[in-house]
Amino acid sequence: MHELFLTAAVREVDFDTACAVLQGLSWMQARHNVYRVSFYAGQPQPKGLTVLKSLPKISNPQARAALQATWNELSKPLTRTSYVLQLAHEVFTDTDFSNGNVVDLNNVPGTLRWLDFPDLLRDNVRKKMETNTPGIQRARVEIPDLPITQRKRIDIPDQRNLLTIMSDNDHVYKTEMIQETYTYVRETIEFSLNRYYYLPSSSLEQSAPSPTLPPWSDLRPLDPSRKWTLHVKLNVIEDTQPEKMRKAAEELMNVKGELDQLFDFKVLDRRIFDTRIVAPPTLPIRV
Repeated sequence: MHELFLTAAVREVDFDTACAVLQGLSWMQARHNVYRVSFYAGQPQPKGLTVLKSLPKISNPQARAALQATWNELSKPLTRTSYVLQLAHEVFTDTDFSNGNVVDLNNVPGTLRWLDFPDLLRDNVRKKMETNTPGIQRARVEIPDLPITQRKRIDIPDQRNLLTIMSDNDHVYKTEMIQETYTYVRETIEFSLNRYYYLPSSSLEQSAPSPTLPPWSDLRPLDPSRKWTLHVKLNVIEDTQPEKMRKAAEELMNVKGELDQLFDFKVLDRRIFDTRIVAPPTLPIRV
């Protein structure tokens, strides 16, 4: 699956207005979610996710085969390149923060997220447009850079023992953040306002996510200006078909036209979304 999305920053003072606009656009109340997001880095030399002995047993043969196929699909890119993976566990502000309860995230269903390095959009989506002007030879006009990011994505939801699976495959815990989202959906288009928060307890010395969470009021946004990030997103399941990718990009650009007076969608450097781990250089062998 590929996801294609537009990105715009929303100031904190404009947050309520942005929500009102998106609610009117989608005809729905926002779906509010909060996640603990743990980041795990693979080894410099890629090896894939080959040790899956900790996966819970599934009695349904079809469901078991489908899940195994998804894990196999994920393991393929990880055998070529190491990445930072995300483990997302949903939490609730009124029950999970500052209650003193010790939580073993291995026993909590979570989602494994893998996000590839974004594609060069012009290779797959940007196309030539022809203009027919009377008396003038047909010309080819190239579309300018589009404010669309597209990347391969695999999510494996509702999985237990994710921390053990990371350890079994030599993926190392790096840090943890809190992600807060407000999501609206119109047909196949998803509008989501996102903000990430530091966890005071997250430190370089930790080898696993914290067993407890601080009070919600103690969290501070990752962005010092306290801005939210708006993503307008489309998923393309059949991502090997260029025509479907092109149509998805066109649909996003139509939505951009609806919102251009309200949000400033930027052309972003794809390197800011890079989750790859650079392998160490291979030293020449001296004879």
